[in-house]
Amino acid sequence: MRLKLLHVALALLQTGCGAGWRTAPLATGPLPRRQQAQLWTEGRALRWHALVVAADSISGVPFTRPPACDSCRVAVPRGSVDSVRLGNPTAGFWKGVGLGMGSALVAVVVICRGDRSCGLGD
Repeated sequence: MRLKLLHVALALLQTGCGAGWRTAPLATGPLPRRQQAQLWTEGRALRWHALVVAADSISGVPFTRPPACDSCRVAVPRGSVDSVRLGNPTAGFWKGVGLGMGSALVAVVVICRGDRSCGLGD
């Protein structure tokens, strides 16, 4: 029973480790180069970074390419963009790794405290 409760608690905590996607109003100008964005246009999501917002268009570099790749830059008319979400999937990944490792460590300590054969219960 205790183990099931631990699994449920861990699953609930993991939900907080996402990319933190959030909608945000965009001002004209460049965003930070590593800022990731999802542009929704024509029913599909484009994942870019190194966004530059102009009055009539939004341009960026596909996430799979380096942010400094100017020849990779693509643009869409601003009028065809349904919404833009900003997030940080890399930070979400590392939060998940830290949470997983930290909760495993806590589980080991709790289990070994109850079992004197671990040597941690002294």
